[in-house]
Amino acid sequence: MNNLIGANALFVKGEYEKAAEIYRELAYDGDLDAMFNMGYLYQFGIGVEKDASKAADFYAVAIYLDGGDAAYNLAVMTMNGIGVKRDIKKAIHYMELSANGGCPEAQLYLASAYSVGYAGNPVSSNICRIPYHKAENRYDYALLAGDIDEAEQEMIEEERCRAITESHIDAHRWLTIVAANKDEDEVYTETVRDAKFLLGLFYIEGIGCRINRKRGQLLVKEAAMLGSDEARQYMLEESQDK
Repeated sequence: MNNLIGANALFVKGEYEKAAEIYRELAYDGDLDAMFNMGYLYQFGIGVEKDASKAADFYAVAIYLDGGDAAYNLAVMTMNGIGVKRDIKKAIHYMELSANGGCPEAQLYLASAYSVGYAGNPVSSNICRIPYHKAENRYDYALLAGDIDEAEQEMIEEERCRAITESHIDAHRWLTIVAANKDEDEVYTETVRDAKFLLGLFYIEGIGCRINRKRGQLLVKEAAMLGSDEARQYMLEESQDK
């Protein structure tokens, strides 16, 4: 049996420490998936003692892992100073690496950030590659915990504004890429759904592209069919205005 599969099986059964031992051995042998998993375990203290710095180190080594997942988690940690020094500009660089690696969550994040010229926190704070385990999305950031004074908060806000330049063309480009994803395993259905809705609005309003109401309305309808409450509300209000 593939050692990674065996470790995943142990994790699913709740034998976290045993799984961590195998992940660690594989990671030191150069297995990028195992490196990512060790980063995740250290980030949340699952089967190992929680250590954000070690988590960031593992993610950094696995940064070019297929799918861009390690780069995404490292981006979130760097954006909020978790285990590493906060550097929002560098976090955006990691997001770009993740998005170019094919990560839909990073692609949608960049689309949203470019649309307003502001590097806020992403909706999905973490990604997990361990089968049958939903990613932890706890926001234990210092800013939300009230551990940062008003002056530092203002400095962070300024940094978030400087880190990315508003570009509706880039926002449209990333939305187009996300919306075209075929999520056969339903791993990031919500991400694709949200992208379809936003891209629909871009076409309807002519944001970053030529106005194409027919295409925009079709995308909004697709988003509604995927469960978007915002898309359904938009369609309802549109029908009432006619």
